[in-house]
Amino acid sequence: MNTFIRLVLIPLFFFGSAVMADTAASGASKSASSAITGGLLSTKIDGMQDLPISGLKMIKTGDQLVFISSNGRFALYGGKMLDVWTQQEIKDIVDIDRIANRIDLKRMKLKIDDLGPISVGHGKESVLVFIDPRCPYCAKLVKDLQALQDQYTFNLVMVPVLGQESQNIVVQLACQQASNDPKLQDSVRQRVLKQDYAGLPTENPAQCNREPLQKAVVTAKLFGLQGVPFLIAPDGRTHSGAPEVLADWLENKPKAAATQVSVPAADLNPAQPQSKSDKAEKKL
Repeated sequence: MNTFIRLVLIPLFFFGSAVMADTAASGASKSASSAITGGLLSTKIDGMQDLPISGLKMIKTGDQLVFISSNGRFALYGGKMLDVWTQQEIKDIVDIDRIANRIDLKRMKLKIDDLGPISVGHGKESVLVFIDPRCPYCAKLVKDLQALQDQYTFNLVMVPVLGQESQNIVVQLACQQASNDPKLQDSVRQRVLKQDYAGLPTENPAQCNREPLQKAVVTAKLFGLQGVPFLIAPDGRTHSGAPEVLADWLENKPKAAATQVSVPAADLNPAQPQSKSDKAEKKL
């Protein structure tokens, strides 16, 4: 049962239970409470769809209760579900895929340049990609996207996921990227495209504008990234992991039966220790 249905029905069940407790002494009221309970249990469900919500908070403001998702995106109040990021009301099941399962960067008015992206390609349509320089799935994606530079502009945003070595690489490259020196920025781009990080300093630079990197990490957490690579297509669709066929996913082509499984993402939230053959994992 989806989150919205649960939020509606749980208070109703508690209300029904309270009614039955208060009227237990009255035989006439028993039939009324039974009717309420029976009506709830026989509610017809016409559709069901999960919302991308990992947690829910209840806020009281005056006499009104508001339920808000942990990342602040979804709010339920007065019987209405609102996507706060895009200021759109979710009224029906079809709105889940059209609105809730997408990240509309334009409606959010998110400035990609504030995240210190590495721009690859010169196409009209923009794709936002979160990567870790040591992530093997990210390396596959970076290799695949180079064939699509005429159709898309890929904005690669680095976030340190895979431990201290990743953090050192990301900090060094982010500082060079934020320097506004075209030569340094081109050097960063070439390193990422070739996956060549040899010779980088191991000590943090004395002078560095870390604001873009800090904004990138905060944005990744806001979007609820569970792993890298994480992609946002021009139409707002999202994907965790490297798509089996990047061009097909970007064009939203139906998946063939033989290519249902995508290359997995490096998980940011490990549930249990991994074997040596499994992917490295670390929370942001």
